[in-house]
Amino acid sequence: MAVTELLGLPSTRGRLPLLAAQGVDALGTGLFLPFALVYFHAAKGVPLATVGAALSLAALLALPAGVSAGPLVDRFGPRRVVVAANLLRVVTFTGYVFSGSLWQLVALAAATFWGEGLFWPASGALVAQVADDGQRVRWYAMERTLRNLGLGVGGLAGGVLVAGGGTGGYTAIVLLNAATFLLAAALVATWRAGASAGPQAVARTAPRGGYRAVFADRTFRLVLVTVLVFALCDLAFTVLLSAYVLDVLRLPAWQPGVLFALNTVLVVLGQTVVASRVERFGKPRTLRAAAGVWAVSFLVFAAAPAGTPIPAFAVLTAATVVFTAAELLQAPAGSALIVALAPPHLRGRYLGLEELVWGAARVLAPVTFTALLTGGPRLPWFVLTGCALVAVVVLAGVRERADA
Repeated sequence: MAVTELLGLPSTRGRLPLLAAQGVDALGTGLFLPFALVYFHAAKGVPLATVGAALSLAALLALPAGVSAGPLVDRFGPRRVVVAANLLRVVTFTGYVFSGSLWQLVALAAATFWGEGLFWPASGALVAQVADDGQRVRWYAMERTLRNLGLGVGGLAGGVLVAGGGTGGYTAIVLLNAATFLLAAALVATWRAGASAGPQAVARTAPRGGYRAVFADRTFRLVLVTVLVFALCDLAFTVLLSAYVLDVLRLPAWQPGVLFALNTVLVVLGQTVVASRVERFGKPRTLRAAAGVWAVSFLVFAAAPAGTPIPAFAVLTAATVVFTAAELLQAPAGSALIVALAPPHLRGRYLGLEELVWGAARVLAPVTFTALLTGGPRLPWFVLTGCALVAVVVLAGVRERADA
């Protein structure tokens, strides 16, 4: 068996610049993401609570970005939108260095979030366009592996720069992030699709249809329900876990970081392998399994004992492994299912609505999880378990229309 097949990797011939662009993009994001709140507080002197409110407002202002990306992708093609989204973020991250007031922070952050909202549907459509038939799940899995690897390496590098450079270190990570977006844009802009350009040409000559045609798709409406559920499940790890471990279970401060690191390592090592091993089962069936595994992981999280660092950490570690298994099943299959459901000329709109639902989940997750925590220390995990089981039921009514 070839190494690429053993590792679950797709064919990458002629597409290495795209892989390089994804890796560079993730590396730069990893440099800045762990320090996003702290940067504006430490380097710009904005109070931490004000920074949080400003970023939340910016995220709300950018919520329509995914929907607006859909028609742009369908009209101009995903490659151009990916390039434009990266260039927009070059401008905004460079602007952070020179910003000095709260309104500038909100404006630049909103523009940054718009760039992200444009990027994700366009990137998903670009992968669907260049992937060989039958290998889209593998492509999405490899993209996710590269992103996690880049985020991990970038986070470590950013920590070194901040620790050794003080305020100058914060400025350095922002400018380096802008430079990575510029390099990623150049790699995508100069790449030539060659034989893979066919789907884009078909999309431009196919009959047009707007969001009305997308909402008429009953199967896709069902899938959107599961997208919201899966987004909340996924965000529970980054939004809820630290508060649960530190404030509810009263465990040492090092434990959340170790659990996050374990999750990242498992994704990097296992994503492509798992995706390739389950592709024969079909995407709806794989997603049902992911929802069931997530439900189990939430029950394990809820079972962690309070005030006992070592036993609690053992339970949390087991829960993290199960949680990550659900992620490995869901992430590539979810993206590939939406692409499989979408007609080529409406692919951008389908993916744009997926991004809109994810954006809504990012807004809802913090306030929902914190409100549930006030109702009971383990209530969020029980609610998430119920949501995951709802996804299992909804996905029972979903049938693939294409093999992609």
